[in-house]
Amino acid sequence: MIKYPLIVLGLLALAVGIGFLHASRESARLIQTHITGPAPVVTIDLRPATYADLPPPVRRYFHFAFNGQTEVTLRAVTWREKGRFLLPVGEFRAHGRQTNRPDMPLYAWTGTFHRFGLPIIESRDAFLGDRHDMRAKLFGWMKVMQTDYVKPDQIASLHSYLTLRYYGQAPVMPWALLPNEHVAWEARNEASARLRITRPGLEGAYIIRFGDDGRITEMATDRLLMEGNGTMQFEVGQKLDYREVGGFMVPTRMDYLWTLEDGTVSSHYRFAVQDLERLP
Repeated sequence: MIKYPLIVLGLLALAVGIGFLHASRESARLIQTHITGPAPVVTIDLRPATYADLPPPVRRYFHFAFNGQTEVTLRAVTWREKGRFLLPVGEFRAHGRQTNRPDMPLYAWTGTFHRFGLPIIESRDAFLGDRHDMRAKLFGWMKVMQTDYVKPDQIASLHSYLTLRYYGQAPVMPWALLPNEHVAWEARNEASARLRITRPGLEGAYIIRFGDDGRITEMATDRLLMEGNGTMQFEVGQKLDYREVGGFMVPTRMDYLWTLEDGTVSSHYRFAVQDLERLP
């Protein structure tokens, strides 16, 4: 009599495994098609002259983060994440992988959310420059969330946040914060500066706080923006446990807190960065 329930459980586990595998392959194709595949190999100049005119705390940050490096050559940046994600529906363990273009705000996060020691949700969150490809699937099959915004003001607010999010991750690839067509720095005081995105049609900024040695300690949005779930909220990200990885000083742990306009916590994500890799 016991064998029939075991057979049913085995078939369910097989179906879930196939669902996760299918979703994972779909995400891998998207990353190859839109991020890593067309990405050229770029060499970025890191010499002090490239940031000599920036506010003092920003100059100290680059001196700290570049750690004597004068250039970097790469095609993409990738790392794994493991942490805890508190959402309105409960707390999950998150296992993810992030892939970023090193020279422009294009990226994809793929991973799974676990409860009771089991993978429950497969998720993808990709910003491809002109569109947001986000969806979550229960057991890899049933969509429980996806991007479906059509109003121009919603899309503009969302893309502003997604562009900022790329730069919020940039302390693990600090050259992305050098002045460029998307990045402008504004002086504030000796311990903080304003990072403003300059992408046409978009607006948004981080207020960035620095430690005494120059490291970025906190990045906070300066206004409400639409996050990927459609909620208007503030973001504060702590950058923690800096270590030398590949010659650069980068945070290996991050702590993100999202709050609504009235200060209510919307979600909270604490995670460790692992296997940080620059793809040639």
